[in-house]
Amino acid sequence: MDNNLITIKTSNLPGELAVAKTYLEDNEIFCFLKDELINQVHPFASIAIGGIKLQVREEDAMRAIELLIEGGFAKKEDYEIPESTLRMVK
Repeated sequence: MDNNLITIKTSNLPGELAVAKTYLEDNEIFCFLKDELINQVHPFASIAIGGIKLQVREEDAMRAIELLIEGGFAKKEDYEIPESTLRMVK
């Protein structure tokens, strides 16, 4: 798999990510569900490894996030850095 894939959404619910993946693919965004098979074989192991990861090409990430928000699969707040974290970084 391409090394420039980044995770834009995680979940322990494979159906939720499968629908989001199809939505992104319909909008010409290449997607990959990392750790999807582990969830099918050992559902509780998925929790330990951080769930299933919806990944897209790095150059498509911003558009994919916009589409997830527009399609109701995510909220804008999911991708914002909390003010408390920003203060800590300063």
